[in-house]
Amino acid sequence: DFFFGLVGYQPVQGLGSGVIFRSDGHILTNYHVIEKAEEIIVVLNNGQEFPAKLVGADPDNDLAVLKIEGKKYPAAKFGSSENLRVGQMAIAIGNPIGESLKNTVTAGVISATDRSIATGERSALRDLIQTDASINPGNSGGPLLNSKGEVIGINTAIIEEAQGIGFAIPINKAREIAEAIIKGELRRPGAIGISYVPFEGANKELLERRFQIDLPVEQGFLITRVFSGPAAKAGLKAGDIVVAINGQQIKEGADFTGLDLKVGDRVTMEIYRGNRQFKVEITAEPLE
Repeated sequence: DFFFGLVGYQPVQGLGSGVIFRSDGHILTNYHVIEKAEEIIVVLNNGQEFPAKLVGADPDNDLAVLKIEGKKYPAAKFGSSENLRVGQMAIAIGNPIGESLKNTVTAGVISATDRSIATGERSALRDLIQTDASINPGNSGGPLLNSKGEVIGINTAIIEEAQGIGFAIPINKAREIAEAIIKGELRRPGAIGISYVPFEGANKELLERRFQIDLPVEQGFLITRVFSGPAAKAGLKAGDIVVAINGQQIKEGADFTGLDLKVGDRVTMEIYRGNRQFKVEITAEPLE
């Protein structure tokens, strides 16, 4: 029974949800659910309680893997998040307020895919599933299901000031990260430390007027801010224009997120600065 694959956490200061994704007791949840926990207690649907240990976490993607002792736990059934469609049914299960409302089921649809939510000035959760299925704080770490009862996402965030907007991490991504955590092979996301504005024909003139500059190319990235970090060490400045990344000319709709940078990855960028054109190689560092 799938519902025995659900778990609840009852540390002193919080509660969340999770999914047993391996029958040997490995559990997938959100990092923010257990971030400050000194002790983690897992409560199964049948009321059994187990102490859990933290196997590892990926804070940048808000995921954590826990382990409870024992074997042959009923693991959840997984679908694929690869070809989700807007309008497809989405079902959220979790503990929205606490133990008194455990295993609450809410239904809605997938509102959008590939969404991003800023989690800080220089960080964001990316590739998220957006749903209108009701998700409350205690649902964090619980499953988002399709109409077959298969897990397609891990519920991770709500926008507090808006009604009917919830987000989930795609299960394909979550499982890949979880397996890397268990194997000790997780590579943290990296960044080069810039803010930028893409431009092409439609908004080039607007940017030129706004920043009072003359853009020498028809499309590229205008660097608007350089943070302390790899880009600053490489000598990049606000006002520089990126026209190519790793030998590929920048095209309309491109951005850095498609590179899926990890710590230690090297990026070669072709830069315009005034009338000068040059290349720089930058090594990605951990997100802050």
